Amino acid sequence: MSAGRCNRTPLPGDTPLAQAGFDPIEHGVLTIARLFFQSFAFPKSQAWMSAFGRAGQFLSHGLVNARSRDVAFAVLGAVQEMRKARKSGFRFSNPDCRCCASLLSDHERHFLEVLRALRRGTRSQAHCAAMLVCEGNPADGLLPAMSDLATLTRARPPSTMRGSGMQADRGLSAT
Repeated sequence: MSAGRCNRTPLPGDTPLAQAGFDPIEHGVLTIARLFFQSFAFPKSQAWMSAFGRAGQFLSHGLVNARSRDVAFAVLGAVQEMRKARKSGFRFSNPDCRCCASLLSDHERHFLEVLRALRRGTRSQAHCAAMLVCEGNPADGLLPAMSDLATLTRARPPSTMRGSGMQADRGLSAT
């Protein structure tokens, strides 16, 4: 749907995306993830193909430490790990409808909060968000997958445009 209005009624827990405070990379990751969610919910849509195409649009070469397709694969890995842990459906907004895409579901918010926390080095917040998005189930696969994504989506230093050599905290304890 290309119109600015649709028939979607915001549900409890929905937030206007503009109020979420996501940076451009996080917006791009959300759109890519939504396309993968859509592909799993509606396999005939083949939205996974659009996820790789849009990754190139949202994640320009100088913006992240990796090629856009690598970021898209990392998003897919994180989505898969979350799907393994969850026992119920995942509520997401339609990325192809401007009106729907302007709303952030509580499930999407928790998913992105894991990434955001790992990108900022706040491991305890990442654990809390992972527990919420995984419905209290073990997030042993999600945290490393999101950490890999966080590493790929760290901004490049503007002076060198080379990777910083940093790795995100994988969210795992040393035990």
